[in-house]
Amino acid sequence: MEKTLRVLKTLSIILIFSLTAALNAQNVIKIDYYGVVASEVDQNMYKMTSDLYYTQLCEIPSFSVTDKRSDAQLTAPPAESAFSSNNLSFYAVIEKKGESKWISTLFVIKGVNQSKKSQSKEYDSYYKILTEPKAVLQDSIKKLITSEKTEIVVKSENTAAETSASSTEMLSGTWDGEEVIDKIVIMRGGRGFVVFKNGASMNVVVKFDELDSSKILVIQSAKSNASFFPELPRQVALKEAVNASPIQWTFSLKDNNTLSGTKKTLLSDGDENAKEGTVTVTWKRRS
Repeated sequence: MEKTLRVLKTLSIILIFSLTAALNAQNVIKIDYYGVVASEVDQNMYKMTSDLYYTQLCEIPSFSVTDKRSDAQLTAPPAESAFSSNNLSFYAVIEKKGESKWISTLFVIKGVNQSKKSQSKEYDSYYKILTEPKAVLQDSIKKLITSEKTEIVVKSENTAAETSASSTEMLSGTWDGEEVIDKIVIMRGGRGFVVFKNGASMNVVVKFDELDSSKILVIQSAKSNASFFPELPRQVALKEAVNASPIQWTFSLKDNNTLSGTKKTLLSDGDENAKEGTVTVTWKRRS
């Protein structure tokens, strides 16, 4: 009798696990990812965008994603005849609107030649697409896939809060750059600090240039200090730092881990004085 009870108990556990697995399998949404159509951007920007959408899809719970991308940059939407009859198919189309605005449209197709749903969103610059907070992008994707509507249009609002969140979402972390700097730390909220090898620490603000949203600005927010100019002779730095303008870096994002541009700071004029000038710099994200 006891042996029979043990057998029944074991069978019950197996049955429960089997039912749970079956239910979980039913809840999994299978998606084939075909990439991005973005003919107006270069290969580097294209790859970053295509990888971004793929990563966000893969990180959503209950989504099982198959990468259907080819090595070539898409110039037109994929042929619907190639779509799976069982899985959802997902791709995005990004088009320029006017001088600076961009429209990103996400598409979900159910089966072959069946229902198609789309969601469009307007951005003030291409970089806003790349730096949209992860939670916002994932929520848009989930709503599109689970919604009964065939078309959803979202108007992006140009707010300071959005810009700040965008910069931290893409740039937060620790960076290396310049011989005199030990590290640069960019935090959530668009703020950070620069630690010099001489021990000095400078607070900075990180934001996008209002006149050119493709440019990223890192601006000194702390009071000027002679230690912020270690390239200068100490006596010159002490004299010039009193009235020095804030140090400012102007960068372009080369890829997810590289910022390249110029630094506006004090440079020695070779006559026991200094004047404002610019030097070329590159920052690399620490792995």
